[in-house]
Amino acid sequence: MPLNGKNRTARNVVLLTFTFLVIELLDELVDGVRGAAWPLIRNDLHLSYVQVGMLLTIPNTISSLIEPILGILGDIGYRRQLILGGGIAFAISLLLVSFSQNFSLLLAAFVLFYPASGAFVSLSQATLMDIEPTRHQQNMARWTLAGSVGNVIGPLILSCAVALHQSWRSAFLVLAVLT
Repeated sequence: MPLNGKNRTARNVVLLTFTFLVIELLDELVDGVRGAAWPLIRNDLHLSYVQVGMLLTIPNTISSLIEPILGILGDIGYRRQLILGGGIAFAISLLLVSFSQNFSLLLAAFVLFYPASGAFVSLSQATLMDIEPTRHQQNMARWTLAGSVGNVIGPLILSCAVALHQSWRSAFLVLAVLT
């Protein structure tokens, strides 16, 4: 039975909603893995606490300068391209993290990751709110639940990798593939 316009639109909204919630879940999985992996990363790459501080500060500062521009571009008609490009950059940055052998490459990966996450995740959230304006509360509750699940499962992914005699790099590689 062919779908009429109303059914097709409803199906598209459900599919988009699901897609955006998966994006949030993925972002928080990365956050959960990264937070739990810091001691392993620091030891493996022989990082000083100053370098760890730089890894947390420099990408965040650069992203704070770039993300407002991405938000404006998203509002004037480039949202789809920014979300897709952000997703590609998100995956590439996770690959770079998984292949990092030193401070410089890890810093470059995080400098790419932070604004990529802003384009990929923040604009997905804005789009989720825009596609169903009368359901902001329900969609924000779903968004929060997806993020919370990701933050809980993220450290478990890292734990599984370690239990399987893999490193933190394996967990980031899995997340890159999932992206």
